[in-house]
Amino acid sequence: MNIASIKYLIVAAVAAATSSISAQTMTDWGEIMSGTVYEYEAKTPVAGFYVASSTGQIRCYSTGAPINAYSDAEHNVPIESADSYYGPEGEKVRLYPTVQGETIYFYNNYPLDGGTFRLADGTEEITMPTISPAPGNGEISMSEDYSLLLVFNIPVKISKCKMESGSASAEMPLTITHSSVAVNWHSTLMDWYETGKIKGGDVMTLTFTGIRDEYDSLNRPDYGDGLGKLILRFTLAAEPARLTEQYQTPQSGTADFLSYYLPDGDEGVVRLVFNRELQPDCEPEVILQYGDPDNLELGLYIENPPVSVSGHAVEVDLRGVKRLPEEMVPGLAVQPTISLRISGIKSNDGQYVLTGNVASPYTFEYIYSFRTLSYSIAADWYPLPGSELKGGENMEIWVLNGNRIKFDSVDFTFMKNLEYQNFSIPYQQLSSYPDPDYPEAMIFNLTAPELDADSNSDIAVSFGGLQCADGLDHTQDIYVRYRSGSTGVTEAAAESDDTGAWYDINGRPAARDSRGILIHNGKKTISR
Repeated sequence: MNIASIKYLIVAAVAAATSSISAQTMTDWGEIMSGTVYEYEAKTPVAGFYVASSTGQIRCYSTGAPINAYSDAEHNVPIESADSYYGPEGEKVRLYPTVQGETIYFYNNYPLDGGTFRLADGTEEITMPTISPAPGNGEISMSEDYSLLLVFNIPVKISKCKMESGSASAEMPLTITHSSVAVNWHSTLMDWYETGKIKGGDVMTLTFTGIRDEYDSLNRPDYGDGLGKLILRFTLAAEPARLTEQYQTPQSGTADFLSYYLPDGDEGVVRLVFNRELQPDCEPEVILQYGDPDNLELGLYIENPPVSVSGHAVEVDLRGVKRLPEEMVPGLAVQPTISLRISGIKSNDGQYVLTGNVASPYTFEYIYSFRTLSYSIAADWYPLPGSELKGGENMEIWVLNGNRIKFDSVDFTFMKNLEYQNFSIPYQQLSSYPDPDYPEAMIFNLTAPELDADSNSDIAVSFGGLQCADGLDHTQDIYVRYRSGSTGVTEAAAESDDTGAWYDINGRPAARDSRGILIHNGKKTISR
């Protein structure tokens, strides 16, 4: 046993006597040997030491919590690692400088995760890297395989990478991070597809030369292609289907997502069109999400709107669902955005379509500004509310924001022979046009029907099948009651023609300076 070993044992004995942690609860590796795998448990102190056999560096591999290095047996002076990275199996790797004969002490008084520890000194053979996507494992598709990743067992350097297929060739830039090497081939291969240089079924070759240990240029692997050389071959799939048109997305100019879309409008249909026919049974997944990811206590609103695939197009139907912030996530402040994700679209050749989303290759993701709709709906009626409604006379219904509503009919409910009766005039039989004085208002004209209602009974008039663009119930905003009978029409008409009289929208007398919609001499005025 050398002097360093004796020193370590003496210090360890003293520490054991003064520590609250007994010897039985500490994992003590003693002298650590290069290449030996040591185990340790979570939340159990672990210690050991290593005497450098040469001047250079060592690599320490930990699959659990890192075991830290110190220059003293009391573990008070930590040694900074010269480098750190993740190995091919996900283990944490730290590099430490060494001087022959000096001792490095390893210690962790409370490792959160258990695992294994291995120390390697001297030259470590560069093994075959983990390769993704793996060559020979089917065709590579540019809708999925945006880049090539090689993970070596130690940090490496590479002099050059050449990519070839048929007559096309290019020297590829490499992104090397310690033991990871990325080849970003996507744009080059897509250019070769577009210019006809490659097609589905072609073989593409990558040749890496000058592969070597980052810290020892003489340490080079031999994979059978020559010293420091690696040749990979891949079979190419056909060029993936591309998005050629899109509607109702932020990229197409629709920045806002509305809280409601009418069931029969075009505004609430997101449509993606591709340059090739799609697989009709590919069943894309659609996720609409609203909420605050930083405030998950209140939850998230997640919806799966209906989706359909036909020909070259995918359609997502957002219509007919009321999405008010206070109902989607109660108690949450109104959020500025809402996201829509459409995933898993395939073309007829079985490939996923090209999304351009490197982080999530199978997904189109759209972030909209969220806008809550709320429209003021108000109606003015002629004849005046409460007056007699006589069959055959002209009726006029003036509706503020009338271009924001849809309805099926004008419905009349009345008493006949002491029983309730209904009569409807279909929308198609009305005449309608914008108010020339107020563009946000619509005017609807019809002829009052002969109802033969009981004398002096009420006649309620409303819009049947009323829908509003904000998704709210405005039934009571377009509703009026008249009287049946043969008297009162002349008086009501005369009253409405009084040049000095002002009325509110319900036909009640009003002051000239009242706010809202006022009627004077048969004309409407909006007083603000």
